[in-house]
Amino acid sequence: MRHFYYTLQTLLRGRGSNVIKVITLALGLLMSVFLFARIAFELSFDNFYHEPENLYIVKTGWLQEGVLKGGEGYNTIQVIPATIADEFPDEVESATTSCSLFGGNYHLGERKFNFTTVMADTLYFVTLGLKVLEGNPQELGNPDVIFLSRTAARTIFGSESPLGKTLNYQMGGAGIPMLVKGIYDDVPLNTELYSRPEAIVSFPSIERHTQWRLGWNSGGNYDGYLRLRTPADADILNERLSAAIARHIPENSGLELKVSIEPMRSIHLSKPNVRKMIWIMALLGAVLLFTTALNYVLVSVASLTQRAKAIGVHKCSGASGRSILSMFLTETAVVIMLALFFIGLLVYVFHEKMEELASIPLGVLFAWQNLWAPLSVVVLLFLLGGCLPGTLFSRIPVTQVFQRYTSGRHGWKRILLFVQFGGAAFILGMMLVVLMQYNYVTGRDRGFRPERVAYVYQRLENPDNLRSVLAGLPYVESVASASATMLGFYAPYMITDNQGNRLFSPRSSAFDEDYLDFMGMKLAAGQRLSGSGQLLVNRTFVEKMKWEGTGVGERVNDFGTVVGVLATFSFPLAPDDRNPVMITWAEGTAGHVHVRLKEPFDDNLIRLNEEMRRAYPQDELLFRSMEGEMLSYSESVRAFRDVTLLASITILFIILMGLVGYVNDEIRLRSKEIAIRKVNGAEVSGVLRLLSRDVLWLAVPAVVIGTIGAFKAGEVWISQFNDTVHLSVAWYIVVALCLILFIVSCVIIKAWSIANENPVQSIKSE
Repeated sequence: MRHFYYTLQTLLRGRGSNVIKVITLALGLLMSVFLFARIAFELSFDNFYHEPENLYIVKTGWLQEGVLKGGEGYNTIQVIPATIADEFPDEVESATTSCSLFGGNYHLGERKFNFTTVMADTLYFVTLGLKVLEGNPQELGNPDVIFLSRTAARTIFGSESPLGKTLNYQMGGAGIPMLVKGIYDDVPLNTELYSRPEAIVSFPSIERHTQWRLGWNSGGNYDGYLRLRTPADADILNERLSAAIARHIPENSGLELKVSIEPMRSIHLSKPNVRKMIWIMALLGAVLLFTTALNYVLVSVASLTQRAKAIGVHKCSGASGRSILSMFLTETAVVIMLALFFIGLLVYVFHEKMEELASIPLGVLFAWQNLWAPLSVVVLLFLLGGCLPGTLFSRIPVTQVFQRYTSGRHGWKRILLFVQFGGAAFILGMMLVVLMQYNYVTGRDRGFRPERVAYVYQRLENPDNLRSVLAGLPYVESVASASATMLGFYAPYMITDNQGNRLFSPRSSAFDEDYLDFMGMKLAAGQRLSGSGQLLVNRTFVEKMKWEGTGVGERVNDFGTVVGVLATFSFPLAPDDRNPVMITWAEGTAGHVHVRLKEPFDDNLIRLNEEMRRAYPQDELLFRSMEGEMLSYSESVRAFRDVTLLASITILFIILMGLVGYVNDEIRLRSKEIAIRKVNGAEVSGVLRLLSRDVLWLAVPAVVIGTIGAFKAGEVWISQFNDTVHLSVAWYIVVALCLILFIVSCVIIKAWSIANENPVQSIKSE
């Protein structure tokens, strides 16, 4: 209690410096905790199931003459999981098959809902280890049965029990009444399930309401999961699975498969992009944490000359070195508690922005399973920030009560300042990479004009009528249609040579006569489409076909004749001409109708969707912004950009506070030296150079090391993207020079008053 009293007295006496300590600690700690909490979230993927170590997903690869084509994927054939369970009853406890192929549109009366929906069998819950709150999972053996997640049930039915009630599900174009038979606990966000189910429809509903083939001819569109009795059985199964499955494949099916299983909870961390992102966030978090902690230490050490006499008095009163250390640990704990309180206020005020940056709710980010990461950050900060200065202060001799303490602890201060400068260079360099990449992917010319374009997918009986309605609206500039938007084409067709050999599957779409001009696309050779049997291709298509010349006039088997070659363009997040593209002629109005709206775009888009609701009340014609969709593809880059920007601002503020403390201490220690230099004729500029030179000796090598680290880390981060900006080394040099200029400017501004002060005043005060 006595230590706590002394701590409060000390903090109140040094209010100015302690406010700085609290603010810098709060900002640095907030960003560090945020980053490490996100890392903990990434590491916790698929750990929430019952006995998650026993849950495995089925992987399937398609072979052609014994050679794997396209690699193994996490989709499988409908009957394979059950076949594995029958073949290996001693190793497999249960198996289930599911799929997510029918959308998630529901309606109850006039109310419409959209929930991520999975078609599943009776063993889905027990195999995955998901908790059923109400109902019997065996009901999923009957057609037209649905289980809802707790949140979905509350959204639709409120506080009423949904059991026994009917909900209409849009399946295969028809509204099918589904009987609610159960409620299950919400599936957490940290899952690699292909679809995080909010509603589960019984698998037999597929057979009742569609003509889909099941069994071995069902295609590879299903998800298969196994629950093993022990993880040690996985290796045994992987050795035997392919041979066991081969015995069950019908002879006339033409199937040749490679089947294996993989732990469900290893999928997320096996992705190279996820691992890279975790390492980058760990680096940023560690740099921020150590910079924040060492800045606190630096500010504390800088106050050594001021607090030495007080420490001497404590020692004269019988305080031991351990007591002095305990006092400083208590002081650090109080400051950290104040910083955490300030963090709480910041989170309360800016929680929406923080959730946007994290892309997940804060309640999920700081769930109890993930609290080990932020708590570890706080403990480490306490140990670094309390033990280092506490140890230094506890070694002050008792004689300091009778004389002035002049040891500036230059070694400690310079090491701490060096680490801060290096950390700042690293984070600013990373900010440069992220900013340049974001500006590149969102702002570069892709060979078409998405500005003010909105689109909708329609399946109307008379789409030409919709086109006429749109063309007559006063705020619509132009109308066109295509079977696929410029956000990306499908690859449903296989191109063959004259001998019938398969060559490649191009990205394909069908354009109407207006679409090319509507999107502002150009031709490198040839002419536009004018009728069926005519094709447009891109340069990559010509190269893959190994045609000589431009390709105009060449014949593509089964599709038509090339009449034009598209100029260079690219889909979002892809390099120019990365994939072969083939465009066919669309007769009439194609499936995706596009409009280019007049300004103001956002207001007119709202007006357009209101008009569609009135004109087509039975059809869900919701126009979307093409530019908005393109920006959403870069959402992860934008969020990381904002994180690095906030981290950069935070670390610059921390450096500023550390520099202020360092320069103040240097001025106190060297005031007599500076005064004597001025008496002997030194100019103001000479004094400023004296103080700046000492800092530059630290700043230059630290900034160089930090910038090189940012360059290497930036290469790792940017390698996860297909379409990347070319970043010259000159940009890193510019950032490093700007940081050094910032450091020198801070020193000069802070030292300006002492450099211009009358030397008599300094000598008199001595």
